[in-house]
Amino acid sequence: MSELLMRLGWTSVQSAVLVALMWGVCRLLPQLPAATRCRLWWLVAAQAVLGLVWSSPLELAVLPAPAAMTAPAMALPAFDAAAQAAPVAYAPAAVDAATMAWSWPSLLLALWVAGVLLMVAHSLRGYRASRALVRSATECTDAGLQQALQLAAEAHGLRRAPRLKLSAQIRSPQLIGPWRPVLLLPARELPAMSADDLDMALTHELIHLQRRDLWWGLLPALSQHLFFFHPLVHVAAREYALAREEACDGAVVAGHDHCRHDYGRLLVQLGVAPRPAVGVASASPNLRSLKRRLLTLQQTRSMPRVVSLAITALFVVVGVAPLRLVAAPPPPPAPQAPLAPIPPAPPAPAREPLPPPPVSAPQPPKAPAAPRAPEPPKDLDDDASFVTHGQLSLSRQPAQAFVLIGGESSFVDASVADLKQARRDAGSDQPALWVRRGQDRYLIRDPAVLKALGQAQTQVAALGTAQAALGNRQAVIGQQIAAASLQITADAMASVDISGVVSKAIREAGLDAAVEADRAARQGARESRAAAAAASRAAREARTASAKAVDARQISLVAREQAELGKEQARLAQQQSVASARAVREVRTAIDQALASGKAQRVRN
Repeated sequence: MSELLMRLGWTSVQSAVLVALMWGVCRLLPQLPAATRCRLWWLVAAQAVLGLVWSSPLELAVLPAPAAMTAPAMALPAFDAAAQAAPVAYAPAAVDAATMAWSWPSLLLALWVAGVLLMVAHSLRGYRASRALVRSATECTDAGLQQALQLAAEAHGLRRAPRLKLSAQIRSPQLIGPWRPVLLLPARELPAMSADDLDMALTHELIHLQRRDLWWGLLPALSQHLFFFHPLVHVAAREYALAREEACDGAVVAGHDHCRHDYGRLLVQLGVAPRPAVGVASASPNLRSLKRRLLTLQQTRSMPRVVSLAITALFVVVGVAPLRLVAAPPPPPAPQAPLAPIPPAPPAPAREPLPPPPVSAPQPPKAPAAPRAPEPPKDLDDDASFVTHGQLSLSRQPAQAFVLIGGESSFVDASVADLKQARRDAGSDQPALWVRRGQDRYLIRDPAVLKALGQAQTQVAALGTAQAALGNRQAVIGQQIAAASLQITADAMASVDISGVVSKAIREAGLDAAVEADRAARQGARESRAAAAAASRAAREARTASAKAVDARQISLVAREQAELGKEQARLAQQQSVASARAVREVRTAIDQALASGKAQRVRN
């Protein structure tokens, strides 16, 4: 049901685009032959019918690709970010007659069927009227007219001429068909028609038979029945009928330019008459079509046949095949460069013993604790190892929900309360598909259905596991970066503290020397000690700078590995986004089929 409505919608859009394109071509190329325009408008009707019955349309990947997920799957309550970004809208299933009767898809489908039946009834009424017209007509007894008709039919390549009858209810020749075609001539106007006028009128109808217009016209009529609600499809059928008449007019006067005036006078003489439901009339259905036929007769210049065939082929290739606009596939992942191994840190150089400082040196800050994965709710059956993928709402309860339980993981579109209820209703560790529609709950345990859905669930779970492993690796690398940064900070602080301690020791030593001996005698000794202390301090600063350089290089290498892991994480997230969306569609289709076929077992409260 939903598939039929989707085909009607897509085909209506494509038909509108094709009619607009065809209309523009006819306006830009007024010299386009009537026969070519007739074929092009017929192709518009063919596209409408094919779009409704063709089960495998051509897909054009022009829509934006689905957004990629950024968070890996993890233990409850983690859930699929892509499913959050695009919640799934379920088509109503055949649960009961009342729900189906008032659902929007059912209502639209019922209106469409009713419209098609009304169009069929109208066509049947017109067909009965045309057959009644044929039955009321009298056989033509003029042997000369019969013989002339037979010779003209043979000249146009027809195996036999149509039956010829006279009718007092018509004012212009009419060809009724397509089964057992009958050519009706107006009994009242026939005596007033000259031999040339009658010959041109009969030739026009025989050309319709030669071109098999009675049969080709069934497809535009079918498109009008199926797309009765589409005004542009009716425009295409009307333009096809008018171009068909203009093509036959051109064939009648082809090679006889002197008779264009006489044929135009004949069209004016026949006037305006409604076209029969199942047949072809020489008269025009309205004044507008009569004017266009007269203007077409005045065109003597024609477009080359090669150009006409090229335009027709272009329309066949571009517009006739049913098309669908779909999302573009995700781009292929870029080749990952192998990660450079992190060299082991060189051993720290041994430091010279320092005198104990009078004050305690500040302690470096402690390394942050490793991030912990969010814990699942404690009341969810006390099973923290049960991993869930999909969309899990912590507070809001959706109108429709499902839980696909299989092994140690599940694929859900439900709330936490639905998940707990599903595990209680399943009652075992066996795979099952739990469904809630409103207040009604169902269990599906059909092995074929669960096996088909298990493949999609396994793919989503594998991608989630890979993302979780990458997340853990990123956390370890983050800890390494933090530890290296803290080590650099601690070395800098120690260097500052040691410099202060040495300066203070020198000052105290200088004060003691001034008391014990003469300042002038000890000046050389103090300068020697100061020079030795400065040399020692410069050596320590050089070793500290070397250690900082090694730590900075290690941080750079680790950060580069972190960036590569981030790219891999994004690629896996995009794959899981596509896999999750496909799995949701498969689960939705399986639920509708199981509910319709009775494979779903209703859970009693």
